[in-house]
Amino acid sequence: MGEGEPAPATAPPTAIKIFISGNSGSKEISNGQNRIIMILKSLGIAMELVDISAPGMEEQRDIMRASAKKKEGQRFALPPQLFNGEKYCGDYDDFDVANEDDELEEFLAIPRTTPKFVPGQPEEETKPEVGDAEKAAVAEETPAEPAPAENPTTESLPVDAANDAAPTPAE
Repeated sequence: MGEGEPAPATAPPTAIKIFISGNSGSKEISNGQNRIIMILKSLGIAMELVDISAPGMEEQRDIMRASAKKKEGQRFALPPQLFNGEKYCGDYDDFDVANEDDELEEFLAIPRTTPKFVPGQPEEETKPEVGDAEKAAVAEETPAEPAPAENPTTESLPVDAANDAAPTPAE
């Protein structure tokens, strides 16, 4: 590259902006925030935490409230709320559904790093070999172990000895 040439068009990965509340009294909000952070960290997805309860963050709180959806019965949208740059992605419930459906990258509008799981299409490592299937079929036809015999020690005890071993009610 020379001096006058522009840099290649590879944009740095945008951090997912998560609006949180650092002093929420709600266990549901705290658990949702923590779960989002844990999942994104485990996937190596860059994130930026914005604590709307911190002093001086009123403008960020207003931006979140203006763009995010509020649930029915709520006066304002509550954290956690997720954004990719200025694009609103969703709240915790949306995040959770996307994660469970293996659509997290699409939900966050980021490139997919792992291949998508397709139901009904087995993974390479889990395909049973033909020999294994035949062995399983044979094993089902023959019992693994004969039924256990009754314990001879309890049968040979006299009735009085068996009763002495068990506690008796108070007389």
